[in-house]
Amino acid sequence: MPRFSLIVLVFILRYQITTAQTGYKETDTVKYTRNVVITNSINFKTVAYYQANSIRKIIREFIGNGFSSSTIYYIQNDLLLESVYVSLRQGNEYFEEHTYFLSNKMTKWENSTDKIVDSTLVVYSDKEKLVLKFFEDDLKEAKSKKRTK
Repeated sequence: MPRFSLIVLVFILRYQITTAQTGYKETDTVKYTRNVVITNSINFKTVAYYQANSIRKIIREFIGNGFSSSTIYYIQNDLLLESVYVSLRQGNEYFEEHTYFLSNKMTKWENSTDKIVDSTLVVYSDKEKLVLKFFEDDLKEAKSKKRTK
């Protein structure tokens, strides 16, 4: 029986460190002073990570039927530095995307399908607006949650 308990414990710990079951291995080595759960429902979980009083990272996870995804925002001075989006769909179809920002302007967009996306394409500016909109919404939600604690 103790062996079974150990196996269950290993699976529980493994589940907690695998972001949204996508298989993405985050390479962030920053030591955060605390984290705050912003939302936690059946399919969604959002966590803000702080250094002192500054939000430095937000992770939003979604786990659905046949689909899971994670969005990770790396932040400095309330500005987005990098956004990482990963998803795993039914049939183990994996997709990974990184967007990089400087002063709220997207400087690079790469993904596992197209590799580096050409910045002269119309879709490039659409993507920039979309990522910034979702980031701003999540940051606003994280800040309002902090005030209510």
